[in-house]
Parts: sequence; structure tokens; C-alpha cells
Amino acid sequence: MVYIKKRQVNAYILLESLITMVLLGVITFVVLREISANRLLLYRQNKEIEELNVAFMAYDSKQTTLSANGVVIHLVKTDNLLTISNDSEEVLRLEIRQEKP
Repeated sequence: MVYIKKRQVNAYILLESLITMVLLGVITFVVLREISANRLLLYRQNKEIEELNVAFMAYDSKQTTLSANGVVIHLVKTDNLLTISNDSEEVLRLEIRQEKP
């Protein structure tokens, strides 16, 4: 009987160890997935910030196209509209309103 009880205790310890390892694996997976998603979000935000910085430089220097740090920005300015775009998409569109006295 003594050996049976020891085997049962060993089985419970093994079961608890397996459950702990599975929990640790799940927690690790969730944390790594969130870190990866956060890094992707940070990359996209930095890219947008860089595009807006280059657009600001282009607007200040009164250029319609400016390339800096691997970012190419095109400015299209009409009487009432300023459109900022990169090679593939529109980044920002500003409507210029002037109040008449």
C-alpha cells in the first residue's frame, strides 16, 4: 500500500507540473503576442510622424515634392485645400477657410 500512495502523490505532482507548464506557456504566448502588436503599432506611428515631419519641411521650403529619410511627400495646394500624400496614399487633407470681414 505504501508504494501505491507514493505513486499517487507522484502523479499529482506530475499533473500539477503539467498544468503549471501549460499556464506558463499560455501566459508567455499572450505577452509575446501583445509585444509584437505593440511594436507594429509603434512602427506605424513612427512612420506617420516621419511623413508629417517631411511634409512640414516641404511646406516650409515651398516645395511640392520632398524626399528625406526614405519618405517621399507630395504637396498639392489649391486656393482652399492642402493635400499631403506619399507615394501610395493620402496622409492629410486640410481645408483652408478664410473668413471675410
